[in-house]
Amino acid sequence: MARYQPEQYLLPENRPEGMRSENPVVGLLRTALLKRFESSVDAFCRTVERMIREHEVFLKGLDEGMVLKKEALKEISAAGDEVDDESLAEIIADSEYADSIDDYDGESLREAVENDLAILRSWWEKVKDIKPEDDPKLKRLAEELAEIAKQAAAQALDDEDERRKRKVIVFSAFEDTIDWIEKFLKEEILHNSALRDYRGRLVSISGDDWRGGINREDAIKQFAPSAAGAHEDVKDRFDILLSTDVISEGMNLQDCCNIINFDLPWNPMRLVQRHGRVDRITSPHKEIHLRTFFPPGELQKLLDLDERIRRKLAQAAASVGVETPPIAESPQAERSFAESRKEIEKIFKENPELFEEGGRPSAALSSEEYRTKLRKGLEKYRDQILELPWKAGSGKTTEGEAGYVFLARVGLSKGKLTRYFLRFVPLGEGSLSREEGTCLRLIQCEEETPRVLPEAMRLGAYDAWQKARQDIWQEWMEQTDPANLQPRLRPLNHRVAEFLRKHPPPDVSQHELDEVLRRMLSPWSYAIEREIRDVFENPELEDQSLEKAHQIIDTIAELGIEPFEAPPPLPPISPEEIHLVCWMGLTARE
Repeated sequence: MARYQPEQYLLPENRPEGMRSENPVVGLLRTALLKRFESSVDAFCRTVERMIREHEVFLKGLDEGMVLKKEALKEISAAGDEVDDESLAEIIADSEYADSIDDYDGESLREAVENDLAILRSWWEKVKDIKPEDDPKLKRLAEELAEIAKQAAAQALDDEDERRKRKVIVFSAFEDTIDWIEKFLKEEILHNSALRDYRGRLVSISGDDWRGGINREDAIKQFAPSAAGAHEDVKDRFDILLSTDVISEGMNLQDCCNIINFDLPWNPMRLVQRHGRVDRITSPHKEIHLRTFFPPGELQKLLDLDERIRRKLAQAAASVGVETPPIAESPQAERSFAESRKEIEKIFKENPELFEEGGRPSAALSSEEYRTKLRKGLEKYRDQILELPWKAGSGKTTEGEAGYVFLARVGLSKGKLTRYFLRFVPLGEGSLSREEGTCLRLIQCEEETPRVLPEAMRLGAYDAWQKARQDIWQEWMEQTDPANLQPRLRPLNHRVAEFLRKHPPPDVSQHELDEVLRRMLSPWSYAIEREIRDVFENPELEDQSLEKAHQIIDTIAELGIEPFEAPPPLPPISPEEIHLVCWMGLTARE
């Protein structure tokens, strides 16, 4: 399925130079669907439903003579069912969200989309009626929970110790799967006598602050009150915590001694991070138990996924004329695959070495762990860092793409406006990177990392810096134009604002009306737009302009819409005002 990419159906005269005519391989999409299916039927079903909607919307765009861009599909997908026909029509008509079909082989494109839509619908028909009680994976989870409760009762010294020993965190990479598990366990715990100790003691958390009527912080405290540092008046209410990786970093949960990974994370180092939340020095437990669900079938099939992805990325890169594939055939890819494979095999064979060692030093550092590492380095070497002359450079070998990372500073008006920029400039024809996290991870090293800076790399730094400085200047200059700092507003914003200007309520002061208009001309989510549209287009208010205006104003207040505050435009600068602080040369390991 998913054989098409709209760009591949551009007419030959409209294709970018170097773009090949064959379709790119989209194995990544298939693999992502497989990962969702491996996690749970529900996660897979919801993804397929979303893809069906995106395909249907794409076809609607074709009917209107437009080819929707991925940005349009992403916004429509995020809004779910909240996009009505009028909003959809506005998106399709927006030139920033769509191209004219005249530039494409429309017939072939439509055929490909309709073919994929038929496949997606056939999949959906096969899974849509599956219920949690039909899922053997959930039944196996119930058996594991029963075993944990039984073991806790047999080993506990007292009631409190038993409660701690039966505490368990069930992790999944997907919130949809957490919903699926929770729906099943709530019924299973009520009717399964082996799980009676868990009755009324189940809670779930995800990326949202609130879930199931309880906020995340309270749920964690009431699951692990001692470890979370809760006050004495906080009760120990929960023994099962269902969670995404929202708690995989920065929290101590050593009241618990059981972890179940309901699906296998893409990066096995994520398991180490999860394990580290409960395996703490202050843990009251002698042993921490980690259980991981592996997908059925041969392990080799799972392990080959990574290798296939790298191969397909190489093919996709070649199809659009990119000389250096993002992963495939690179030394870093070979190293990552080899080490990930070994780590997965260790987990499968129940070898605790991965968790005892904490994994590779550079692997999958969480944002919190990375900040801690940087902070410690700054504390230890602060004086030496401050004494470094500007433009100081160094170098090291890299398993990835060779190039340079630059730290630059723009300081104006005696330091009143100072900004710092990071840039990675590759040696070859690859893409320059502005992303801060990417740059920091490229230069990550240990104290014992040897300095490596060949003469050719040292001399090449001059030309690379010119590219970095030019890109920083362009980014800065974009923010000197106030027009680039304004939000994108949809037609409804302007229509409602114009209505309020024509029909201002007499009991609303001009100052109050101006404030409402400022809120009206702010970017909205589709959920907010739907609320406003329901009032603005209410047929019962068609001849009641005053009442409609009042209801619009009240709705804006109830929704808590805030006025958009554009940042002040930056003052123009010249490239010479961008100063190099320091740099690092990255030499490819031979």
